[in-house]
Amino acid sequence: MKLNKVLIYLLVLAVVGAWIYFYEIKHKQKKQEAEDKAARIAGIERDQIVEIQLRSSDGSVIELKKPADKWVMNAPVMAKADESAMSSLLISATDAKSEKVLAEKDVKWEDYGFNKPEFTVALKTKDKKAEIIFGERNPSKTSYYARVEGDPRLFLVADTLKNSLNKTAFDLRDKTLLGMAPGDVEQVVVNKEGKETELKLEADKWVMVKPERMKAKKAVVTRNLVGLTNLQAKEIIDKPQTDGDPYGLDSPTASILLRGKKLNQDLLIGKPAGKEARTGEPDLYARVKDRETVYVVDGRLLKDLVNMDPGKIQDRYVLSLDPATVDKLEIAFEGKQWLAVKGKDNKWDLEKPEKKSKVDGWPVSAILWELKDLEWKSVLRPAPKDLSTTHLDKPQLLITLYRKDEKEPLIIKAGWEEVKPETKSEGAAAPVESEKEGQPQSEGKAQDKLETPSSKAEPAPEVKPALPPAMNVMVEPHEDKEAVFVTETGFLERLRMDLDRLLGKK
Repeated sequence: MKLNKVLIYLLVLAVVGAWIYFYEIKHKQKKQEAEDKAARIAGIERDQIVEIQLRSSDGSVIELKKPADKWVMNAPVMAKADESAMSSLLISATDAKSEKVLAEKDVKWEDYGFNKPEFTVALKTKDKKAEIIFGERNPSKTSYYARVEGDPRLFLVADTLKNSLNKTAFDLRDKTLLGMAPGDVEQVVVNKEGKETELKLEADKWVMVKPERMKAKKAVVTRNLVGLTNLQAKEIIDKPQTDGDPYGLDSPTASILLRGKKLNQDLLIGKPAGKEARTGEPDLYARVKDRETVYVVDGRLLKDLVNMDPGKIQDRYVLSLDPATVDKLEIAFEGKQWLAVKGKDNKWDLEKPEKKSKVDGWPVSAILWELKDLEWKSVLRPAPKDLSTTHLDKPQLLITLYRKDEKEPLIIKAGWEEVKPETKSEGAAAPVESEKEGQPQSEGKAQDKLETPSSKAEPAPEVKPALPPAMNVMVEPHEDKEAVFVTETGFLERLRMDLDRLLGKK
């Protein structure tokens, strides 16, 4: 009997819960959505709009159309539209609501400035049209009188609505100079003052081929390409002057050539445009070759590419390594053997020099990332036949990395010239301090003092050998088989600390 009552209570509870959900929540939610939709004065769906006209009181018209999936500007110039700016405009227009309905009908429109409207937005779908017309400001200058063509009501709308819709052609047009994405670029050629720097993408790796051949840092090249391909104009001159060379683009100060399978584009850089900015880098005139339009761009955004420094762009990493792929790490260093293994749960277990399960993984990660970021100062190429000259015949450091999906391990050997410890000069032992200044301590008292427990010397901390300023490194396998890399030994100092932390030492 009691069980039946419980089941009845549960059934009643389920019915009440369903009623609350479907009526109190879903029904009210739908009701609110319907009310919000009814309050929108345009009464037109955003995703169905294919044409927009913005008409100002001075008679100027901006016309935008969406023939396919992208917006284009047809007036006052033919240009691609800024998709982000268009999205914001459409949201403002279709979500427009009134602050108040001032009259339902029989409105004398001329009394509110509609005979000479301040601004008009016309929205068109394939089979519908809506025009929002802005009249004069209200007496307090905080709102506008507005109407919708064909609607007898007089609305009062916030001035922020007009501000969000009343855009210039420059606001709504695409201001990017180049039509290439960073991933489309396979070659970059920079010319400045007769000097040429060339970068090429070879087997998914960037290589500098001029002025000398060297590996380039992919991250640096990609960052510069992202900045360049997203470069936007601060000003657009659609009808530039043709007398003389007012922009310095007939004989450009620099040029950047981008080459790809789909598209080639050349950016010409001319004279400074106006006064020097506070940053010290003036705005510059620029033009894409074979186009008439002249742009004004921020000179800071072009500085790194135009003044490309091979030293900053050169890839000086000793090895290519993805730390996430390493699942086993062996280290032989300063007389100890270290072995860390990553389990299936991505936790590290320490096997040597002592066995520990689930150790703190941060020291292991730090070692791997420090190896990844290890850079060379110079290269010995080809490697000397006698490796003893580089101390690599008996390396003081040996690191072996086992990586997922790689058959052979990555072996890093490092050797360096031992630093001779400083020797103290021989001489008499320092005198024992007396109990009182000027008075020698008695032999008995001195002996008693030496024998007290508090005076016994504690074990001296482990003194690790000093490190030289540089070390020699070889990596196997490596694309540069004949190279010995000379690096700084700051890595060794950090390695010591990471290994101590791995054992729980502070």
